[in-house]
Parts: sequence; structure tokens; C-alpha cells
Amino acid sequence: MQAEALGVFEATLWGLAGGMAAALVSLTAAIKAAGYRWPWRRKNDTDREARERFWARMVVLGGCLLLGVLVAAAAHGQMSGPWPAFLLGVGAEASVRGILAGVEVSVRKVEDAAPGLPEQAEGGEQHANPA
Repeated sequence: MQAEALGVFEATLWGLAGGMAAALVSLTAAIKAAGYRWPWRRKNDTDREARERFWARMVVLGGCLLLGVLVAAAAHGQMSGPWPAFLLGVGAEASVRGILAGVEVSVRKVEDAAPGLPEQAEGGEQHANPA
């Protein structure tokens, strides 16, 4: 007997919870590394620099949450419970980063073009090298 798949809304909420869990782990590690102080405040920072670091961290947090939501929502039809959606939310950032780590972009010069291909414009074009 196969369990019914999670709805997109339920998977989204569990993915959000997983993204929050991953962000919380990251924040606690940053607080510990900063000597149990807010990681966006440094000793000689002005208030403006501290605010900029704070908002930069909030953008990263929002990105982690959004990524967790998107990944879990995209896979909602293949999940039969909240645990897989939560785990997808937790691992979404690391998974996407790992996938993109193998992508390399380089510039190919005209003399590097394979024989028999039409000539490229002077200066070359950008191509993605498959890993």
C-alpha cells in the first residue's frame, strides 16, 4: 500500500522548517565563532557597518529559507510524509552548492575552436564546460 503524497502547501511549510533549522545551526556556529557575541558586530565597527553586516546575514537567511521552500515544494509529489520535506529543506543549500561546484565557465579563443566549426567573433564567447 502506497501512502498519499504530501500537498504542495504542507511540503512548503516543512521545507521552510528545514531551512530554518539549517539557518539556526549556521547562526549558532557563527555566534560561537565570534566569542558568543553577535557575529555582525565587531569591536571597531561603526553602527553603519554593523547594520550592513546584519542585513547581509538576513539576506542569506532569507535565501536559505526560500531555497528550502522551493526544493521541498518541487518534490512534494514524491514525498509521503513531513520528514522527507523537512530534510530537503535542511539540505537544500548544501545540495545546490554541491551541484553548482562542478560548473566551470571559461572563455574559448578563436584558435581553440574545433576544426570544422564556423569561426567565432573576435574575442571568443563564454561556454560552460561540462564537468
